[in-house]
Amino acid sequence: MATLLDDGSWEIQGRRITLPVRITDAALACATYLVHTDRARRLVAGTGLEPVSVAGRTPLFLLLVDYKVNDLGDYDEVGVGLLVRHRGRTGPYIHQLPVTQTFTMEAGRALWGLPKWLARAELTIAGPDATCHLADDAGRHVLTAALRTLPLRLPLTLPATLTALAPQGDTVLTSRVRARASGIRVGLGGGALVLGSGHPMADELRALRLPRRPVATVIADHVAFGMDPAVPVPR
Repeated sequence: MATLLDDGSWEIQGRRITLPVRITDAALACATYLVHTDRARRLVAGTGLEPVSVAGRTPLFLLLVDYKVNDLGDYDEVGVGLLVRHRGRTGPYIHQLPVTQTFTMEAGRALWGLPKWLARAELTIAGPDATCHLADDAGRHVLTAALRTLPLRLPLTLPATLTALAPQGDTVLTSRVRARASGIRVGLGGGALVLGSGHPMADELRALRLPRRPVATVIADHVAFGMDPAVPVPR
């Protein structure tokens, strides 16, 4: 049970969490697909969000994250998100977010309205390769992903600031994320995705008719970021 304290911090499973929440070290892999905007729009129906569309296509992101050092513990995460707009803001909307630990599940739901649910993930991010086998907590297969980039790392650290958008009731929660990434590798079309059968997340992805290959893949050896408190904005 997550409890908001008088000083603006949270108590979750007997632990006190202050904001911004800081992730000191994580490894991340991302595959970007372009899906038909009319299909993407079904995922945000009734939320007040509108998919960003370029020539009738909307970017969809498959994220694999290995959290190593951070305020919410050591866990793995798989995310499916869209690039959306809301009241002049453009940012990622995370539509599915299975995680491997209950603490971060409770924290993500309470602090930022993220749709975290408990799953099992065999996730490896190493050099230009990332693999993941995702199943739900009952063991049903959701997806298996294999992402690949070019072997050469970019010799720089990239900063980024974005606003995550999460619908909650009659509002949309906006949360600023300030990040930096290093050990970055990029690739074109370097990904394969196999979807399970009979699981809602797998069926939802299948209905989007994802292209066979992503348009781009990115792997970052080291990612650090801070996530500010969520601010509700009317739909």
